[in-house]
Amino acid sequence: MTKVKKIMSVLMSGILAGSLWAIPGADEVSLKEMNSPQLIQLMGNGINLGNTMEAAGSWLGYNHAQVTDYEKAWGQPVTTKKMFEAMKAAGFDSVRIPVAWTHTMDWSRGKFTIRKDYLDRVAKVVDWALESDLFVIINDHWDYQWWGMFSHDEALAWKIYEAIWSQVGERFKDYSLKLIFEGGNEEIGDRLNDVVDTKVDSRLDASIKYSSKGKLTENQCYALSEKIDQKFVDIIRSQGSNNSKRFLLIPGYNTDIDKTGDSRFKMPADKTNTIQKLIVSVHYYKPETYCLVNDPKNSWGYMDSWPGYDSNFNTVSKQNYWFRKLNKFTEQGYGVIIGEYGVSTRKDGTKKPGMESWMQSVLDNCEKYNYCPMLWDCNTFFKKNGNVLGFTDSDISAVYLRK
Repeated sequence: MTKVKKIMSVLMSGILAGSLWAIPGADEVSLKEMNSPQLIQLMGNGINLGNTMEAAGSWLGYNHAQVTDYEKAWGQPVTTKKMFEAMKAAGFDSVRIPVAWTHTMDWSRGKFTIRKDYLDRVAKVVDWALESDLFVIINDHWDYQWWGMFSHDEALAWKIYEAIWSQVGERFKDYSLKLIFEGGNEEIGDRLNDVVDTKVDSRLDASIKYSSKGKLTENQCYALSEKIDQKFVDIIRSQGSNNSKRFLLIPGYNTDIDKTGDSRFKMPADKTNTIQKLIVSVHYYKPETYCLVNDPKNSWGYMDSWPGYDSNFNTVSKQNYWFRKLNKFTEQGYGVIIGEYGVSTRKDGTKKPGMESWMQSVLDNCEKYNYCPMLWDCNTFFKKNGNVLGFTDSDISAVYLRK
């Protein structure tokens, strides 16, 4: 959304509501009175701090590594405040910070405490983002794929989940309402059947056998996802302080638009609030063979030119087909966030044809429907190395700074 359009939209909605709550930069009192669609108007365009705080490396162990070693595990630089200042300067108003929380939790031996220095490190990163005038989302993201435990040892899985949000919620309960909690990621859905393997997580030994795929049916996964989402809301609301009014982001089933739109997906209840504070999140990588595949030799499929795959996909109307499906949630009063979207480069690191028009189309559709899009980028186009901070490709930069 352009800055001018965004401000005018927000001002008009405030005038129609008979108040000035919606002026950009609203204070904490105003945020408490906003509903989630109103918040989305202020969140503008967002970006992910990808492959950083959620990076996982079993070789680091769970009790000895330096906290910054975890965020470097997948090749990203150590996070700095200047990165968030550069995001703001590049035209973003929101940042999603994916996090892995079990780095320092020895759950295989019945210990569920997150190491204090790791909690403090995540808090410092959140502080920098808030100080840079960004809305912030934190979640539990992949996290050594422990989520598959729900189909192997459900009682243990609940202990892990409740321990994470009890500690994270308590640590951040007094933070600004510009901080949003997201209860999970893509794993709340079919991936509750994930393999939890000793090759992934060094805490697992031969006596813990979670190395096969779970056997939950899809209906069972839907039902369990509903329980997980409800537990998330209940834990956070029970903590009081700002968590009683904090906006909570509920991952859709697999974060897939179709499966989230299925009648089996149910949003949790938020009985303590008469104002709608819940938001639904989905991800958008369509067509997958354009967005996600970068190797022509990959047997799954590859196309060098996205418009050549299907001439309809390079129009706003084709993406509109997918985004329009989410109307069912806005009509029920929920806000909508596209928690991830993006296009991978070719294997040689160069851009694919049509990337800018694909991104522009996503932003246009999100502006049309009042969704907040969060670009997935891992130091690919938005650089965060040393003195290079921001977009290095002028065509992509223009998409986000257009007037």
